Amino acid sequence: MSKRLYSVKEAGKYLGRSAWAIRHLIWEGHLPQVRQGRRVMVDVVDMDQFIAKHKKEANDGHDLPPETAGACIA
Repeated sequence: MSKRLYSVKEAGKYLGRSAWAIRHLIWEGHLPQVRQGRRVMVDVVDMDQFIAKHKKEANDGHDLPPETAGACIA
């Protein structure tokens, strides 16, 4: 059975952010929390939904400025 609830510190590692950034996301309402007494936990399902919501599709060059659209990077 895999782990479902992560501490704020563990959630930070999972999302590649600091514990402070995770707390900020929770306080701003961007990431739901689960309270266990005084402990603040984050559900892995909510973190995966956060990732999916903020995932950006690969840029095809259509929204780049004209001087960089179509430019080759070596």
